[in-house]
Amino acid sequence: MDPMFVVVNVDDLGLSPAVRRAVEDLAALSRVSSATLLVNGPDAALAARLFEDGGGLGIGVHLNILRGRPEGPASEMPGLVGSQGLFLGDYVALFRRYLSRAFTPADAELEWSRQVERALDLGVRPTHLDSEKHIHVWPGLFEAACRVAEKFGIGWVRRPVEHVSPLRWDKGGRRARILNAFGLFHRLPAGGRVACPACVFGVADQGASLLPGRLAAYMKRVRPDVLEVVCHPGALSSEDGEGDAPLPADYGPMRISGQWTAERDALAAPGWGEALASAGARLVHYGQLDPATRGLRPEFRQ
Repeated sequence: MDPMFVVVNVDDLGLSPAVRRAVEDLAALSRVSSATLLVNGPDAALAARLFEDGGGLGIGVHLNILRGRPEGPASEMPGLVGSQGLFLGDYVALFRRYLSRAFTPADAELEWSRQVERALDLGVRPTHLDSEKHIHVWPGLFEAACRVAEKFGIGWVRRPVEHVSPLRWDKGGRRARILNAFGLFHRLPAGGRVACPACVFGVADQGASLLPGRLAAYMKRVRPDVLEVVCHPGALSSEDGEGDAPLPADYGPMRISGQWTAERDALAAPGWGEALASAGARLVHYGQLDPATRGLRPEFRQ
């Protein structure tokens, strides 16, 4: 049986202490192996300090041109910001600007480069890149994200292709098909310095549907060499969440906190180790994988 490597990545590290707590708790249970840092999030500095030595985790950058304040001057990116100098906080409004060419991939590339530089300043050595709401998969922006990865020697970029059943037409299935369609236009840079996982799991099955049995069935059906599980857990400081500050208003409307508890509970439940073992899969982070060979780097072989 060919080796299979699974990266379980938590998006939005830095958005809230709730996400940081979930990453810490689930990493201790060996349920997650990776997270991506939202560098302009209100908890980014604390999150980076907590995991500044890696802590056994791979820490990437959650590229963002949708929410909050940019790292670069707003005057240099008028197509990406509103009148207050903030990102638009509205996916549809940003996509309309993309279609009208109000901003270019070069604009996104410049801002994303600054976000990686910010992560480096915070003590993070990024293992991979992904993005808020998967915006980097838009044609042209994917290539820009890969150029950022090459520039900083980052070996992996998420390509959120999920092999959903053709009979599945629920909300999750439709969401996965849209992202898969964007993937038809992607081009990886030559040279093998940047790679993508063969596919992902967790786009169609989110919240309480993020279950080890479903992952096991997916791995058995698809047999990828490198698989990323995309997840968004959070651990509130109290049942009503009153102990944590609310999500920033300048981030625009966000529903992700509604998934936090369900995904934290799903990932903390039994069955994940057995699901990986049944597929002969090994839990890793991207920093342990060589993008050229898609196997373990020598120092991580056992």
